[in-house]
Amino acid sequence: MPGALAADAFFDDIPIVLTASRMAQSTVDAPVAVTIIDREMIQASGFTEIHDLMRLVPGFLVADWAEGSPTVANHGLGDAYDRRIKVMIDGRTVNSPLWGNTNWQDLPLRVDDLERVEVVRGPNGAAYGVNAFQAVINLITRSPSTESGARVISRLGKDGFYDHGFRVNGSTESPIDWRLSGSHRRADNFRNYLDDGGDVNPRETIARSVLNFSATAQLSTRDELGLMLGLSDGTSDRGIPGDLEEPLREDDARSNFLHLSWRRSFAVDSELTVQYYHQDERMRASWLNTRYPPLVIPLDMNSDVRRDDLEVQYSATLSPVWRFMVGAGVRREAARAQSMFNTRGTLSGTSSQLFGSVVWSPVERLKLDLGGTLEDHHYSGSLFSPRFALNYALTPESALRLSGGVSYRTPSLVESNAEQVLRIGSQIKQLFLRAGEDVQPERVRHIEIGYAAIFRELGLGLDARAFHKRYTDYIDDQSCYYRVQPGRRMCPPAPAGYVPFEHDLNSSRGPRSFLIQNAGSFTMTGGEFSVDWHRSGWGRVVLSQAVIDIDADRDILDPDFETSAPTSITSLLLVKELPDRWRASLGYYRHAVMNWLNDGDRVPEQDRFDLKLARSFGAPGSGSEVAIVAQSLGGRYVDFHEGRYRHEPRLFASLNLSW
Repeated sequence: MPGALAADAFFDDIPIVLTASRMAQSTVDAPVAVTIIDREMIQASGFTEIHDLMRLVPGFLVADWAEGSPTVANHGLGDAYDRRIKVMIDGRTVNSPLWGNTNWQDLPLRVDDLERVEVVRGPNGAAYGVNAFQAVINLITRSPSTESGARVISRLGKDGFYDHGFRVNGSTESPIDWRLSGSHRRADNFRNYLDDGGDVNPRETIARSVLNFSATAQLSTRDELGLMLGLSDGTSDRGIPGDLEEPLREDDARSNFLHLSWRRSFAVDSELTVQYYHQDERMRASWLNTRYPPLVIPLDMNSDVRRDDLEVQYSATLSPVWRFMVGAGVRREAARAQSMFNTRGTLSGTSSQLFGSVVWSPVERLKLDLGGTLEDHHYSGSLFSPRFALNYALTPESALRLSGGVSYRTPSLVESNAEQVLRIGSQIKQLFLRAGEDVQPERVRHIEIGYAAIFRELGLGLDARAFHKRYTDYIDDQSCYYRVQPGRRMCPPAPAGYVPFEHDLNSSRGPRSFLIQNAGSFTMTGGEFSVDWHRSGWGRVVLSQAVIDIDADRDILDPDFETSAPTSITSLLLVKELPDRWRASLGYYRHAVMNWLNDGDRVPEQDRFDLKLARSFGAPGSGSEVAIVAQSLGGRYVDFHEGRYRHEPRLFASLNLSW
C-alpha cells in the first residue's frame, strides 16, 4: 500500500536521543521518558519564542508575566522562577546561577536555530547531578555541517510586532563548517489594562538582538573541534504609567557565552569528549519609588552573574551486551547583586561531580541501565543521585520500562544567601527576602512504569507512563515577623542598621520579611501519554495528555500548593498537507484551573488555539515559505495571575527565504 510505505519512510530509523543518559539511545531503549520536538513540529507550531515549544510536551505548563522572564513547569510547583528544570543548549547548562531559573527571553539563540529539542520528562539527577530535578530540556542547534547557503527570516505583525533574522553558512568546500546567525525582535506581551477593581496592571514590551556563531573543524579522521559563541542584548519596558511604586522603566539585559568542545573517536561506539563553556549575564533594573512622600526611595535589581564549566566524558561499547559511560566535571558560579545580598562583594562557589552509567543486556530482550552522579556541591556538600532502569522489549520496536531513583535540587545562590534590603543612606528601611539557616537540598524519590513503541506500518509512535514521586525538604519562602506575636513565626535577628519605616512599625503586624526555608513534604502521582501519527501526503497529528495529583503533608502551609498542578493538561498539534504546496497547522493547548505559586495566582481553565497557514516555494526541502500565524485565536488571555496579567494575542505574517 502506498500509504503504508509512506508511513514506513517516516520511521525508517527509531528516533535516537542523547539527553536521557548522555549516551546515544533509541527512545525505546532509553531509561527515562523522553519527548522529541523535531524540526517539523517547531516549524508547524508557529511559535517564535523557545519557551512556548514546551507546550508540546506532556505535563508541561508555560506562563509569562510582565515583571520577569517567562516560566516553565512540569507537573506543577511552578512560580516566577523555573529553577526545578535543568535547561541546556547543546549540552551546556544555561540556568542562571542567581535564582537557578532560565531567562528564556535572553537566551542567545532563536527558534530558527534549533534542529530539535529533547525533553526528559522527569528527574534525571543520575545523568546531570543536582538541579536536574523535575525535568531536563536540551535545546539542540542545527549543525553547520548540515546546511549551506544563506537564509533570511522576517516576521511582521499587529501592534508593532516584528522578528527579523538571517543565517549564513560557510562554503561546502571549506575545511571548516561554520554558521553565523542573528536576529532582532520586538513584541508587546502585556499592555496596561484596568481590572475589575479599578487598578491598572503592569505592561511589558520586549526588544532583543541576538548574534550566534557556530563552527566545527575536522582536524583528522578521529578528531573534531567545535566552537560556539553567542550574545543577546535588549530591553524590557515594564511598569504602570503614573504609578508611584511601579512606574514605567526600562530594564536592560545582556548575556553571552563561549563553548569549546573536542571529540576524539576511537571506534564506532567509543569516543572521548572534552568541553568548556563560559556564561555571563548582566541585568540593569532600577527605578524610584515615591509612594511615601516626601521620601524618594531608590530601588534596583541590578545583578551580574557568571559560570565556568569544564567537563570530560568517555563512552564505549565493551561487547554486544555491555556499554558504559564515565565522566567528571567542575563548575564555578559567581553572582553580584548588592540589594539582594546586602553586600557589594561577589558570592561564588565551586562544585565538582563524577558521573557514569552502565548498560547490561544479559538476554536479547532485556536491558538493565544503572547510573549515578556523585557531586560535591559548594553549599550542600556531597550528594549522590542514583538511578536504575529495566527495559523489556516486547518487539524490536516496543518496550516496557521500569525505572526509579533519587534526585536533588540544591539551593540557588539567592536561596542560600539572600538578604534583600532597601537602603536609604546608611539605614536599612525594609528587609524583604532572607535566607534561613542551613537550608537543605530538596530531594525526590521517584519510580515509574512506561511503555514506548513505534508501529511502522501505521506511521504511529506511542509513549505512555505512570509515575509516583515523593518530595521532601521542599524549599519555599514564608512570612516571618520581628515583633513577638502568638502563632506567628519570628524572623532571625535583623542586620545592623535596620530602622523600619514608621508605617511598618505602626501596623498591627509590625515589620515582616519572607524567610527561605525547607517548608515540607508532599507526594505526586499521575500519568501521561503522547501519540504521534504521520502519513505522507496527509499530514501529522501529535497529541499528549497528562493527569496529575499532588497530596501535600500538613507542614506545607500554602493553600494553593496542591492546585499548582491542574488535574489535566492537553496539547494537540495538527498538521495538514494541502494541494499546491500549502500546509495548515492547528495548535490546541488546554489545562484545567490551577494556581501559579508565590508571585503567581489562580489561572482559570484555559483553552488556547493557534493557527498557521503556509505555502512553501523554491527547491523542495529548501525551507522557503510564506505564512500567516495567529496565536491565541480567542484573544487576550489570563496568564500567571488572574488579577494582574492578560497576555496579548499575536497575528503576523512571515517570510522564510533561502538561497
